Amino acid sequence: MIGRVQSASAPGGPWSARIFRMAELAQLRRRYAGERLVYCSGSFDLTHAGHVLFLEDCRALGKRLVVGVGCDAAVRRLKGSGRPVLNEHLRLAMIASLRAVDGCFLDTNVSAEPLEGLAGILGALRPDLYAMNADAYDIAARREIATRAGVPLAVLERACPPEFEAISSSGIIARLGARGG
Repeated sequence: MIGRVQSASAPGGPWSARIFRMAELAQLRRRYAGERLVYCSGSFDLTHAGHVLFLEDCRALGKRLVVGVGCDAAVRRLKGSGRPVLNEHLRLAMIASLRAVDGCFLDTNVSAEPLEGLAGILGALRPDLYAMNADAYDIAARREIATRAGVPLAVLERACPPEFEAISSSGIIARLGARGG
């Protein structure tokens, strides 16, 4: 049986059965054997409609979607000392609660090279597709890692309905700062 991440600060809800440990990725792949599995990852700080649209687009590329959520230390290294706004437990719970997501895990790679753990994740999970946004950092390095792992890479353009504003966590933070909180 695949376990769940338990924490006194994050009580279980219906979504908690979708949270896994990195050590359980191979088991997760076996659970979804024979089904087209898509993997994507991100910081998902201040989860918003843009994140939901991205995850729905990823899910549409396969039968199952597994999402890696960057741990606090990795997000801080990538985005700066003021980030993340929401801690890793909250961000993981938010992603797990979304309908498009079948499973998610906390990516605990905190090495100086942010993509160092990607090969291990792809090797353990063995997704049928690795999906990412076109504005993600270091697409060339990600493509090389995915190619070595034998996993096709899909680079998705951001797309929002016309009535949505262009949205990002950084943009939300900037707007809040401009308004004084």
